[in-house]
Amino acid sequence: MKRINSITVLYNLPELSDESDTDTQKSAQRVAEELKRYYDVRILGIDSNDIGNLMNLKTDFVFNLVEWSGLNSQWGVKVIETLEKAGLPYSGSNSWGYWLSCNKKIMKEEMDKKNIPTPRWFVNEGKLKFPVIVKPVLEHCGIGISQTSVCYNDQDTRNKVQEMMEKYKQPVLVEEYIDGRELHVTILEKNGEPWVLPPAEVIYEKKEGHVPILSYEMKWNEKSEEYKMARMQVAKLDKRLEKEVGRIAKKCYLELGGRDYPRLDLRIRDNEIFVLEINNNPGIDYDVESGIGVSARAVSLNWEDLLKHIVENAWRRFV
Repeated sequence: MKRINSITVLYNLPELSDESDTDTQKSAQRVAEELKRYYDVRILGIDSNDIGNLMNLKTDFVFNLVEWSGLNSQWGVKVIETLEKAGLPYSGSNSWGYWLSCNKKIMKEEMDKKNIPTPRWFVNEGKLKFPVIVKPVLEHCGIGISQTSVCYNDQDTRNKVQEMMEKYKQPVLVEEYIDGRELHVTILEKNGEPWVLPPAEVIYEKKEGHVPILSYEMKWNEKSEEYKMARMQVAKLDKRLEKEVGRIAKKCYLELGGRDYPRLDLRIRDNEIFVLEINNNPGIDYDVESGIGVSARAVSLNWEDLLKHIVENAWRRFV
C-alpha cells in the first residue's frame, strides 16, 4: 500500500475574536505539531475566498479541521467538494455527512427516518411536552445555548425562538429537554468498521435554579461561574446499557455520515437512550476535559497515536 509522506492540516481562519472561533486554529496547530513526529506536515488556514485554490494543493493527505458554522456552514461543504474534485484524500465526513451535522433539522429528520432514538422536536413552531430546549439550527460549539434556552411554557418558548431567529438569522430547533445523564461517545474507524470508544460522561455540579446543560459559557468562558460546574469522566454503565449505547453509536456512524472520529451527544433517562446530535467533524484535542481525550485515554491511545490512527484509517479509503 502506498505510504503517506506529506500531510496538510487544513482549517478555517478565525473571523471573530471569541474562543469558539479561535479554538479551531489552536487545535490545528496542536494537531500539526503532533503529526510532525510521523509525517512532513504543513498547516494551512483559509477563508472562503481561498477554497478554489485547494484544487492546486500539493499534498498526500488533508487533515480536514475546517469547521465553519451558522450561515457559513456552506463553505465547509464546499471545501470537501473541492478536495474530492481535486482527488485529495482527507479525514472526516464527506460533504453530505458534514452538512447533516451542521444542520440540526436535516439531522433530526434523518434520525427519525432511520429509527434512531432522539427527543421529540420541531422547527420554529409546534407543540411539545415541557420543558424544552431551544437551539439555533445551524450553530455548533454551544453557540446560542444558555440557561434561558430551557423553557417551561408556551410564551417563554415563543419569546426565545423569536429572539434566536432575530439574532442568528436562521431557523430554530425546539426539542424536548431530557433530564438525565449526558454522554459523549467518540467513534473511531478501524479497518473500515466503526470502533466505539468507552463513552465519556459529563458530570454537572448541582446548584439550585441551574439547569445541567453545556452552555456556551460553560464550554468557553473560563472566567464564568458555569465554566467550573462540569467535568468529564469515563461513564460507568451496566452491561445492558453499554451494549445498547454501542449499538446505537454504530448505527449513527453508518447511517448519519460518520467517518474517522465523530462524536455522539446523548442523554439517558430511566435507562432510555436519546441521541441529541452527531458531530461528524468535531474539534479534536487530548484535553482531560474533552470527550475524545477521556475516551482515548480509556483505551490507552496517547495523543500522537490517536491522530496517527485517524490518518491511517482514513487513508485506507483512498488507496
